[in-house]
Amino acid sequence: MSVDIPPSFERSVSMRSAIAFSENARVMVLVVHPDDEALATGGLLQNAAKAGASIRIIFATDGDNNPWPQRVSERRWRIGAADRVRWGARRRAEALASLTSLGIASENAVFWGYPDQGLTEILLKESKSIAERIRAEISSWQPTLLVSPSLHDLHPDHNALGVLVRFALKQFEPPPQGLQEISYLVHYKRTALPAHNLIQCFLSPEQKVIKSQAILCHKTQLVLSHRRFLAYATQQERFLTIADPGEYDPAHPVDRAFDAADASLHLSLTIRKRFGRFGKAQLYIATDASSGGSTCYCVDIPVKTERVALRDVLSGEEVGIGHYSGGLFRGTMVIPFSVMQSPQRVFVKLQQRYGFCDTAGWRAVPVCRPQTSSIPLTSEQEPESAVSSAVCCVVPCYNVASSCGEIVRDAASYAHHIIAIDDGSTDDTGEVLRAVAAELNGRVIVRSFPANRGKGEALLEGFRYALENLSFEVLVTLDSDRQHRPADIQKLAHACMQEHSDLVIGTRIKGLEMIPFKSRIGNMLAYWLLQMFYPRIPADTQSGYRAFSRSFVHEILSTVQGGRYETELSMLLLALEKHRKITTVPIPTIYFGNNRSSHFHPVADSLRIYRLFRRARGIYSKQASVTN
Repeated sequence: MSVDIPPSFERSVSMRSAIAFSENARVMVLVVHPDDEALATGGLLQNAAKAGASIRIIFATDGDNNPWPQRVSERRWRIGAADRVRWGARRRAEALASLTSLGIASENAVFWGYPDQGLTEILLKESKSIAERIRAEISSWQPTLLVSPSLHDLHPDHNALGVLVRFALKQFEPPPQGLQEISYLVHYKRTALPAHNLIQCFLSPEQKVIKSQAILCHKTQLVLSHRRFLAYATQQERFLTIADPGEYDPAHPVDRAFDAADASLHLSLTIRKRFGRFGKAQLYIATDASSGGSTCYCVDIPVKTERVALRDVLSGEEVGIGHYSGGLFRGTMVIPFSVMQSPQRVFVKLQQRYGFCDTAGWRAVPVCRPQTSSIPLTSEQEPESAVSSAVCCVVPCYNVASSCGEIVRDAASYAHHIIAIDDGSTDDTGEVLRAVAAELNGRVIVRSFPANRGKGEALLEGFRYALENLSFEVLVTLDSDRQHRPADIQKLAHACMQEHSDLVIGTRIKGLEMIPFKSRIGNMLAYWLLQMFYPRIPADTQSGYRAFSRSFVHEILSTVQGGRYETELSMLLLALEKHRKITTVPIPTIYFGNNRSSHFHPVADSLRIYRLFRRARGIYSKQASVTN
């Protein structure tokens, strides 16, 4: 299958230190199908056995619903219930032989015999029993390391078991003492794994040979996948630490998910076109409550803006009404929490099959509803002041002690988090920002550079901190010299969410003649140059008042290099080249003393912008030629 990428698929990412074991370690591995123990954890199990650690392998299914290799191997077309039982017994025997090759006794293996290709249905309809079984195993055996399938795995059995493990661990109060958790991926797309929660297990040349021998024990699977399976026997195995809820996954169709302050779950959905995808698009929502129970819901994705029915998967009954705003391939789903029995955690999945795999796994959504109002998604009139938990604001500051305190304090009325960057100021800017941060009780985060690095570096530092530490839906940038009204934060954020835009620019072009000359010349030079290549370029290319979607912030950090004023143009060029949706919103801009507070230098910074444009055109041209 084309989406199965073995560990030999290299990525230039930094990794955490390798997994090490001692004789006191107790390793429990939850395996979905026979063969996963060798493909995903063959090296880890060898290292654990060599160290004398205690090992327990739990096989959730027998892999009995695997018709195509069975048809080829047994030369029969019709596969009945008795045939599947026989095939499952054969795969069990192969798994035991594989474990023996890895140096693990057969008595360390347990087979639960749940239906192959049926774990998603168990999750949706009877998750409590299997979650309780997992909890009981962990409680009685008391592992120090739990290895389970990742929520991001594309096989429905794998990602469903990953959610069930999350449900089981939730039942522990307090959490198991000394338990560490990692997850493995067997089926996944060709996208870089997140470096910040990636961990590896190294294999020696001898261990690679042993892992190959363990893989070769699965003869039933090698009929159609001999080369692909052996490709997993490489120098290292990769695992993921258990990610925090809301962590960004660039390939996930629920590309933005957040618990809004209006007591609703907001999900931004992207249904990507792909040949071979079939069936109705549905949204699954799995929740667990503080009482220990779990409930799963289903919503059919419409092709236009309309009300949608939220159904309980087990009973099939309608339990509430949500609202979908969008079209056939992209939109926003809003589900009230009042119809979901006070969930403590939420997992979401966009269901539309591609072969026997999913287009994406499950995504965890953090549930933390502050008692504040939110930016309304459908209101025509904006409130005078509303703190939004979905909005984070980045304010670069350089020698603006007289104005930055007022700007940051006012911005906190419209955004839940404010990140103020003291860009090596030589006046009292840093002291003013720290005083405001103390006053607002943690809502303001101050980051400081020892020397001036430029506005672009300051912005990227704010982006980086926000993405790594905060939960947000929209990130807004505004200047600290009183040119921008903090009250317009809502206007930009509202456009970003309502229009599903990745970049919203607060444009000052209405009344351009009122803009001071040194600001106007930078705008005119950049616009004149860019319009030749991008006819749909926004007229105001230099406005610092912008809103970014979370996914675009992630792409900016992986692509754009820091600098001064040219960095903002880099972000715009990236959005244009990647066909990200760009929206403009008219804003009033205030200039004091003919804009003397601006640090923009018309000649020097315009030359930087020109050099940047030439370099970017060269890079994108090379990328296009390679692609073609």
